Amino acid sequence: MCSLARLRFIFALALLGLTGPGPLAAPAQTSCSLPASTRLVPWLGGHWFLSGANVPWQNGGFGADFGTVEEWGQHTYSQGATKGMFAALKAAGANTVRWWVFADGRGAPEFDSANGGNVTGLDAQFLPSLEDAIQIAAQSNIYLVFNLWSFDMLYDDSTPGGRGEHAGGHRDLIVETVKRQSFIGNALIPMLQHPISGTTYTVGTHPNVLGWDIINEPEWGIAESGSVNPGISQPVSLADLRRFVAEVAAAIHQNSNQWVTLGSASLKWNSDGALGAVGNWWSDAALTPYASQGYLDFYQIHYYGWMNGDEVFWSYSPLFNTWAAAGLDKPAVVGELPADALADTGRTLSALLDGIYNNCYAGAWVWSYYGVDGHGDWEAAQGAYRDFNAQHVDEIIIKPFRVYLSLLRK
Repeated sequence: MCSLARLRFIFALALLGLTGPGPLAAPAQTSCSLPASTRLVPWLGGHWFLSGANVPWQNGGFGADFGTVEEWGQHTYSQGATKGMFAALKAAGANTVRWWVFADGRGAPEFDSANGGNVTGLDAQFLPSLEDAIQIAAQSNIYLVFNLWSFDMLYDDSTPGGRGEHAGGHRDLIVETVKRQSFIGNALIPMLQHPISGTTYTVGTHPNVLGWDIINEPEWGIAESGSVNPGISQPVSLADLRRFVAEVAAAIHQNSNQWVTLGSASLKWNSDGALGAVGNWWSDAALTPYASQGYLDFYQIHYYGWMNGDEVFWSYSPLFNTWAAAGLDKPAVVGELPADALADTGRTLSALLDGIYNNCYAGAWVWSYYGVDGHGDWEAAQGAYRDFNAQHVDEIIIKPFRVYLSLLRK
């Protein structure tokens, strides 16, 4: 979550008496006995545990890493910072980064206010910055999962003097067919088809772009969740959000060879078996009626201490619910977990990583690399990740050339 969203959400939880770490999650299994082909994420001929960090934004630029917030000319992508970040991640044995792209829409894509708010394209700095990040990832053996949107896009519309003219207020992008298609046709597909200079790849075929996360924690903006963020006065329906996800996923599948996921806020909404969960809102059966290629390739759930629950009637913790007990039918990455794990969850970060792995989940991305909202940063997390990654190096260090050679020998 971004800092403002998190503060508002914690306030709402406080009203319900749900804040605080809660009881310690039940001990994890001592090991996962499932085969790698079942539990891990496939890529480049192998199956991998995705270990790394969230980069919601660089240098304080929420929604401005790749796009530009026009009101104050904010564009915060930095080649030097990116090189340093990837080097620090590799030093600890990490393999992936979940990096936010549009966030709430304040910097990109571009909107035509004279034409009903349709998306018209991407600003001049967007694609060069994205391309540069991909090229540095290739040099660093880091694999990227780009998060397109966050539920922040559903915040009530801002003003030029507030968060920016195009920050939030994008409910219409989800519920209106013409505007949804303008985003897909004028921003998403051109981005996927953009050539990476010096290679034969496009963004949508580059091997260091592992996948696309369509929207971060959409449940905070869905009416049926019963947990709508206080900053959203007009939530969308579950059906509308599913249609949006399915159509965007289908466009990615049709214009790339990369994976699609979705950053579900909790197992509560992404599980048919977790204690107290309401069901898997993002299954193939839920999404493909809207678009036949609109499925997710792997699941992604988030974990914070409030999800520990009472472990009698409910718990959405991946330490309490194994992958199998959660009723999942695809690999599932824990896409956010707090760097300040002990204070937030009642367990050390090392214990969380071990528990997530032993319970057969497919990855863990710490929140967040830069410590954007007080939940800790990579400096606090790197020791636990270094130790964990060293124990599982064969499932974490992606070695595409070794994989290619093994395929050639067959």
